Amino acid sequence: MDAIEAADLDPSQQEKLEREFAKEIHVLTAEKRLKSIAKDFVGHYSDLWTSGKAMFVCLNKVTCVRMYNYVQEYWQDEIEVVRAKLKTATQQEAQELERKLRWMEETEMAVVISQEQNEIQTFKKWGLDILPHREKMEKRELDKEFKDSSSNLRVVFVCAMWLTGFDVKCLSCLYLDKPLKAHTLMQTIARANRVSEGKSNGLIVDYVGIVKALRKALADYTANVDGGNRADPTVDKAELIARIYEVIGAASDYLAQHDFSLKALVEATDFKKLSLLQDAANAMCETLEIKKTFQTYAMELNRLMKYADRDDVDPATRAYKNAIIAIYDELQKKRKHADNTDLMVQINGIVNEYIHIEGQGDGLVPSRQFDISKIDFDLLRREFARAKKKNLVMKDLEDLIASRLERMVAANPMRINYYERYQTIIDNYNAEQDAATIEKTFMDLMDLASDLDSEEQRYVREGFTSEEELSLYDLLFRDNLSKQDIKKLKEVAVDLLAKIKAKIAELDHWTDKQETKAAVDNLIRDVLWKELPTSYDEIQVSEFRSRIYEYVYTRYKEVA
Repeated sequence: MDAIEAADLDPSQQEKLEREFAKEIHVLTAEKRLKSIAKDFVGHYSDLWTSGKAMFVCLNKVTCVRMYNYVQEYWQDEIEVVRAKLKTATQQEAQELERKLRWMEETEMAVVISQEQNEIQTFKKWGLDILPHREKMEKRELDKEFKDSSSNLRVVFVCAMWLTGFDVKCLSCLYLDKPLKAHTLMQTIARANRVSEGKSNGLIVDYVGIVKALRKALADYTANVDGGNRADPTVDKAELIARIYEVIGAASDYLAQHDFSLKALVEATDFKKLSLLQDAANAMCETLEIKKTFQTYAMELNRLMKYADRDDVDPATRAYKNAIIAIYDELQKKRKHADNTDLMVQINGIVNEYIHIEGQGDGLVPSRQFDISKIDFDLLRREFARAKKKNLVMKDLEDLIASRLERMVAANPMRINYYERYQTIIDNYNAEQDAATIEKTFMDLMDLASDLDSEEQRYVREGFTSEEELSLYDLLFRDNLSKQDIKKLKEVAVDLLAKIKAKIAELDHWTDKQETKAAVDNLIRDVLWKELPTSYDEIQVSEFRSRIYEYVYTRYKEVA
């Protein structure tokens, strides 16, 4: 009070000061409070380092810069903590800590606030320098950098800018330390709740107590939508922690039902842990239903843990959580472990014994052909039967062929029949999925893999120099062509591809403008009208023109 009286304020200043005190602004911006929040933010966000970007909403512009400074201090402290942990970590733990350390060292933060008159003097009174922040805001396109998921600008401190009408799909964490209400509150929360790849929802961390305002805003919103019959979506922290323990218990029981001990994995070390991790993944991909059920537990657990602080769950429980997520990650990745690799090498050796080179009928080029009828499938089956982790081997083979098919069909749409064949094999396997069908599925996939080898070499057998030429030839091919027509069609495919590439090279971002797209389309039309065999009628020429243009537009869309 002595300070207020000594200030000798006029009535308008007095009124403004009373409004500020009514908002508890000085409590909210007290140094001890801000430092405590900054420390909590660093601990929380650094624990979620794989999740995405973060936005911290402060009470005002000065507080944005103050919070930024406090966070930088604690961020460096946390980096030192991670470095210290690295010295005593196991080999497996060290890999994760090294990745986290690199992420923290690369992470950039920025203050994003609007400019105002005399801001240099205003910040100077608080012992702050706004100039480095203003220079960054003016010289760089921070909005584009923040929207870019690959950019190292991962944290921004704001008070009003970017709260509404600013769409950032990779924003995963929103930290609120500013009272917000109604529409502004809903719009701000929506910043973090945009769905994108690998993200189904966002995380809101409330430092200022907005739950009451959130419930009111949601009640107002749902009343307008469906009469207000929706349940309260906010969840008590105690209920969240209880659910985490419940999901861990359920996942552990589910693993036990399939003869795997989660406790054994948690307590194992080094190579034994890696071996048990593969055993668990093998058990959980025995059937599609088993895999989906376990993944449901793991994904819910991962989502729940994002809302918990590092001290909410004891270390022992966190170890079980980490083990469950490690099994889930093992199911997702494409493994290259020794036992699977050895099996593939053996299979490849068997197949290679029956590969032979034959000359093409016209003697122009050699062809690489597989005589499947001579492969000893009984030997292949015995080799597969010896594998300890059949489910993982099957998954590897499925993933390998699916990835290869995606690339091959993208290069040549006429290969869609291979994808349909693959899908039929997988659908049949998923429909039955028992021990008797796994070996048949394996052999069917091996047959398909051999045929894909042959298909990828077909351009050579057909006399082309690239798969692109073959793709155009396949797109132009039709039944009942004479040998002379086929020879002519091959010449057309080669010539057309060369002319299309030359035309696109002349144009700047050819798919951006209607006139440049028309230039390519007209080129295709002119070449086909002039060069296709006379057995192609007017309707067929028009049909193939559309087919070729669609292929060119899709395949060469990014060519500048």
